[in-house]
Amino acid sequence: MHLILRSAELDLHTKRQKQIKNLLDWLPMHFGANLQIADLKTKYRRASHRPINPSRKYNCHGLTFAARRTWIEEPTEIKKIIEDDEYVEVRREQVLPGDVVVYYVGGDAEHSGIVVGRDDFAGPLVLSKWGTLHEVIHFVPECPYDAGNVVFYRILS
Repeated sequence: MHLILRSAELDLHTKRQKQIKNLLDWLPMHFGANLQIADLKTKYRRASHRPINPSRKYNCHGLTFAARRTWIEEPTEIKKIIEDDEYVEVRREQVLPGDVVVYYVGGDAEHSGIVVGRDDFAGPLVLSKWGTLHEVIHFVPECPYDAGNVVFYRILS
């Protein structure tokens, strides 16, 4: 008999030692995931779609703030991480590789990624994970998330 972890939590803390709510989910992916990826590759042709399998093991916030180890769902947890880990806001024109970007909708963190480069014309280039699907390197507005309110952050120490 196989044990499937569905609601376990990783022992993950902020710099101020507050637990970050997260989810370890090892269930297999649904059948249509690869079809969804194929559709996204067609829609976002300029993006670099990394050749990794779809996974519920981590989401965009787990990639950005937890080294691909877990799924961080609640926007309040992202706010806690940004505050407790002492991220500071950075203007778009000052963004450097290693900074992070958070996409906000209605004040809540909907999506996040890691800045991996920049183009003087197109702006920051971001590595992010699109839901349960795959990792993609893309320019900030070229993704299925609303880029109308993005904030860039950096850790200074």
